Amino acid sequence: MSSSTTLWYNSPAKAWTQSLPIGNGTLGAMIYGTTSKETLCLNHDQLWNGRPKNTVKDGAPESFKKARDLALAGRLHEAEKEIETNFQSTWSQAYMPLGNLEIEFEGKGRVKDYRRYLDLENAVAGVEYTRSGIKYTREYFASYPSKVIAAKLTAEGGKMSFTFGLTSKLRSNSVAEGNTVILDGECHGENNIDNEASNKKYFDEPEMRGMRFRAAVKVVTDGNVKTVENRISVTDATEAVLFFASETSFNGWNKHPFLEGKKYRKPCLETLAAVNDYNEEKSRHIADYTELYGRVNLDIGEGRGELPTDKRLNAFKKDKNDLSLITLVYNYGRYLAISSSRIGSQPSTLQGIWNDRLTPPWHSNYTVNINTEMNYWPVLMCRMPEVNYPLIEMVKELSVSGENAAKGQYGAKGWTSHHNVDLWRLSTPVAGSAQWAFWHGSSGWLCEHLFEHYEYTNDVEYLKETAYPVMKKAAEFYLDIMTEYEGKLVLAPGTSPENTFEYEGKPCCVAKYSTMSMSIARELFENCIKACDILGIDSDFAAELKDTLANMADFKLGSDGQLLEFDDDYPEVEIHHRHVSHLYALHPARLITVDGTPELAKACRRTLERRGDNGTGWSLGWKINFWARLFDGDHALKLIEMQLRPVKSVGINYTKGGGTYENLFDAHPPFQIDGNFGFVSGITEMLMQSYNGRIYILPALPSKWKNGKVSGLLAKGNVIVDIEWKDGKVSNYSLEGKGKFTVIADGKEKEIVLDGKKVTFNA
Repeated sequence: MSSSTTLWYNSPAKAWTQSLPIGNGTLGAMIYGTTSKETLCLNHDQLWNGRPKNTVKDGAPESFKKARDLALAGRLHEAEKEIETNFQSTWSQAYMPLGNLEIEFEGKGRVKDYRRYLDLENAVAGVEYTRSGIKYTREYFASYPSKVIAAKLTAEGGKMSFTFGLTSKLRSNSVAEGNTVILDGECHGENNIDNEASNKKYFDEPEMRGMRFRAAVKVVTDGNVKTVENRISVTDATEAVLFFASETSFNGWNKHPFLEGKKYRKPCLETLAAVNDYNEEKSRHIADYTELYGRVNLDIGEGRGELPTDKRLNAFKKDKNDLSLITLVYNYGRYLAISSSRIGSQPSTLQGIWNDRLTPPWHSNYTVNINTEMNYWPVLMCRMPEVNYPLIEMVKELSVSGENAAKGQYGAKGWTSHHNVDLWRLSTPVAGSAQWAFWHGSSGWLCEHLFEHYEYTNDVEYLKETAYPVMKKAAEFYLDIMTEYEGKLVLAPGTSPENTFEYEGKPCCVAKYSTMSMSIARELFENCIKACDILGIDSDFAAELKDTLANMADFKLGSDGQLLEFDDDYPEVEIHHRHVSHLYALHPARLITVDGTPELAKACRRTLERRGDNGTGWSLGWKINFWARLFDGDHALKLIEMQLRPVKSVGINYTKGGGTYENLFDAHPPFQIDGNFGFVSGITEMLMQSYNGRIYILPALPSKWKNGKVSGLLAKGNVIVDIEWKDGKVSNYSLEGKGKFTVIADGKEKEIVLDGKKVTFNA
């Protein structure tokens, strides 16, 4: 058992954030591992409330123009009120739990030698214990090739008896037929009755009805099988295998799930009928999963693998020398990425694909003012471009729904989206405070992910057919809504998620313009110009973008040497706010770099010092990446150690106190998966960074990580990178790819030409 690849515990889970996740991109389960009544909390990534609908606010373009005029005239509070009253629309829909697979066991006696685990190398979870002289084992995995969740139950030295069934909090009914339990159900037709964010309702009218679904589980066993009402009883078995499958009526983001839904009942049973041999399915699953997971290997030192993971996390509070715990959480993040995002699935939500609540925090939606993007930060650099495709598909779909938002909300060309997105590709601003709702930066930010996919893969056809057309439309929107202020082009009015400042004696969130929105537009324009040059097209459009860039308002510094968040040095209401949105230019963008724009990088450092290290889980994750970009590995490690603070499985703190739950999920709190992914990308960037043909080897190595190695990372330009270091210095590194690159290692630059073969360089 490796201390960096296995989570394990010597007691069952008592809370959801103690249970262990498995997933295949579409189906997810959380496993409690209890001995009397096992529970698997089940999810399907298409189970959302609602249906496609037009959410554009009537009269919004006129309201936007009025708010812009008010803001530029310095009447910021009036601009904020105008936006919240006449511009914003309705809330997103919510991601729903499918239900539970419940397994109740017969048998009494004291439980001994209990252990539950999650093997990250093979994506297999398990439970084992002894009771009354019988050794019981349970093994679980979620197969992407077969579209099922499988469980194998065994009794060694005796026999077992149990019943199982399916339950759901959604409107549903279940029946047992032969060796199979079938659950049919339906999601709410609306999640926001009277524009209340979680006021759900079912409807009888066909045009108002929601998503339908079927779930089914069958047993293959050497025991006796019989139906007992809507459950199945298995007696006198030494072995039993359960296979679970589910399908929904979802037929696309713009198709009504009831009136235009696809067939789902028969396909669900057909999927189930196709699987029978557990060992064969397990082999297929492991081969598929390890092909992705096995591409990267990290070793920064040994640790305390002899301790159960929950106790190990607690021990880390006092002893930070458990280096392989950091590696374990790094590997866990890569596992979660593969488990929650695969080709053909939906993208990873705020909670990946795992949710047990009818009213999940923030609807468990796609919060695209940082969180969804953070979910995908590590995917390309960890050489898993396949995992990126669900996000790419969502952005393509948003670029269609977002045309309606651009025209309907702003009277503008192109496409846009705001801070919340759901299954139905909501692109209009939601209700509530303008400090989060009025923000059109997500379309530009999401386009960065499209362009980075090209930068990492060098796939010119993808750039031409997929990325650039979407990027161009997003750029057209920003071009169309830009206006002149004090001789410069700005995006007015502007907000900075999700912060406020003091203006005329009270908090305000709407400024003349914000640094983040300007940075996003600037980066998008630059990426579009690069794409035009690569593809040899749209020279006139590129020229327009260059001219616009030359006339845009630039970064400003404040009285304390910090990078300003807004157009002026307004007093800060909450200096330690969890968002650090105005440093977008430092990360994820590279408009500001240590060796390219040192004075601005210094201002970013001062900004981070003022903002402070503390924050929610995902905020800590973002700050790891910021400090890595500033080449400060020791400060980045400080944030890593803070993110590994143990958090109890009860209670919610929406503003600070972030850390890690016992199952290593990131704690906002509550649970948000983005911090897990920010953790992975941050560590990767501490070890290797790349942009514009430059590859940095160990740019932010902490002094504590004396010796180590990492293999299989991907640099931009489609270059595979392996690195070894000793006594805090590079001992050797290997590059495999094609093209000319500048490598920076130990402060020295080296020009390298690669011809496709792996080349090793010694220090």
